[in-house]
Amino acid sequence: MGLSAAAAAAIGLALLAAPASGRASAPPRRPLKHVLVISATKGFRHDSIPVADDTIRMLGRKTGEWDTDVAITDDDLAAKTTAAALRKYDAVIFVNTTGVLPLAEPQALLAYVRAGHGFGAIHSGADTFHLWPDSPRGSLSAYVRMLGGEFVTHHPQSKVAGRIVDPNFPGCKALIAWGKAHKGQAPPDIYQHTYVDAKGWHGFDEMYLFKNVDLAHLHALVQMDSHPFDMRFAASEPPPWLIAWCKAYGQGRVFYCSFGHRQEMWRDPLYREFITGGIRWMLGLAAGSTTPNLH
Repeated sequence: MGLSAAAAAAIGLALLAAPASGRASAPPRRPLKHVLVISATKGFRHDSIPVADDTIRMLGRKTGEWDTDVAITDDDLAAKTTAAALRKYDAVIFVNTTGVLPLAEPQALLAYVRAGHGFGAIHSGADTFHLWPDSPRGSLSAYVRMLGGEFVTHHPQSKVAGRIVDPNFPGCKALIAWGKAHKGQAPPDIYQHTYVDAKGWHGFDEMYLFKNVDLAHLHALVQMDSHPFDMRFAASEPPPWLIAWCKAYGQGRVFYCSFGHRQEMWRDPLYREFITGGIRWMLGLAAGSTTPNLH
């Protein structure tokens, strides 16, 4: 073999070895997060619950960022809401829950969130634990204090426009991006799909009215400048007409969205983007402010 051939062979060997040592390695994959969805009810039970549970499972698989466990029955709650069981999860989400749920250890849930975990509630998650176990009747529920607001009533389902208050929150970023990409174009059927234009996020759902709103600690994400029915249910509870908010609870992250009554809402791609952002924030996978912004 001549000198030039030998040199060529050496170069070829070097090239074969290069991928093992010279190619940039892929960034390490983040550990999979674990979400517990609680969709048990002790009052009204929404027919959208199965769709909601499946949607959160699907979003976890789609992003590759979380798996989803679901608690529906009393036996599920007994097994999955002890202090020891909660340590398996990075976030707990109340999806259209109602009433006083038979959690295995109610105080353990509060401690779990305070310690730095995520908590979310969707729609009638605000119609849950109006009474907290072992608390005096008439006192403000510890659950309501954690969540930041309490359902009081609703009117018929209606069209609604929500002003996006924090464009930098992960879920809100998706709304803004959609509006820009689609130039604010309304869908053919507002009953099936939400949309975003210069005036805000438009949809059709059952809009809640709240009491005991924790103005001093809430960070509004989406709110109405007026309720679709434009009425105050009590002089002591004036606006804001909130759709979604987040807040700190100890070291924990709390997220709430009142959209979610209807199956069609859970099937809406834009709503799914918003919920994905909220869950990623709860899990600590995306940054978002909790600085109070209501006065």
